[in-house]
Amino acid sequence: MTFLTRSSKGPRPSATRLNKPTAAAASTTAFAEKPWQQWLLLAAECVALIIILLTVVLVARDWLQHTAIRQVQLLGQLEQSNIAELQAAVDSKVRGNFFNANIAQVQAVAERYPWVEKARVVRHWPNSLHVVISEKQPVARWDGTALVTATGEVFRPRQAKNINELPVLLGPRPHVKRLLNTHMKMSALLRPVGLRLQQLELTDRMSWVLTLEGGVKVLIDDRDTMAKLERFVLLYDRQLATEMDRIARIDLRYRNGVAVGWRQSQRRT
Repeated sequence: MTFLTRSSKGPRPSATRLNKPTAAAASTTAFAEKPWQQWLLLAAECVALIIILLTVVLVARDWLQHTAIRQVQLLGQLEQSNIAELQAAVDSKVRGNFFNANIAQVQAVAERYPWVEKARVVRHWPNSLHVVISEKQPVARWDGTALVTATGEVFRPRQAKNINELPVLLGPRPHVKRLLNTHMKMSALLRPVGLRLQQLELTDRMSWVLTLEGGVKVLIDDRDTMAKLERFVLLYDRQLATEMDRIARIDLRYRNGVAVGWRQSQRRT
């Protein structure tokens, strides 16, 4: 009996392998076989994109209409300003919506008014602006026609309330701050003895004319001004307090003395 044996040496017979196609290859083959599916998918994507864009446009339009500025509210302690006039002015200048409102122009319009020291414009959701007004605070009257703030700003409003008690300052316009500071220092000296400085004038010769409550005039030159006023305060406290209703003016322009002018009907005998 003859046996056929396979030698362990030598090449083994090769077998032919059939690889299965991958998913990507199958997909490519499928699209290649059905190209209309590609066009259908592309068209669907385009339609979806158009719908999204239209929705965004419509929502944005409604949003802008909803946030258009419809109200401007004035805030602050407005005691002197003409509120109706100021309101009409800012209303006429408002443009835009909550996001792009012309805030700078509204602020500029408000600050043109004489009584407005500063205006701050704040957006208030969803469709209004708040204009916060700080009014000027006058500390004195200037030359009978204007008012002065603590910073030395002279302004002329068309109307003013409750200013009759403010002191009056007179003098060259460039010296307004000097007048303010001098009035403050002089008032501090006079107040402890019960004297009130109603008017202070700086003359062209740079001398001072004080008008006290009751109409008494006090004249002081520009040399040692405050020292001479201190001397007057001592004299008033010790001797002149009971005589003030008979005095017309007091001249402190002397180095070592004081001249007293008496009222015509009250001359001392």
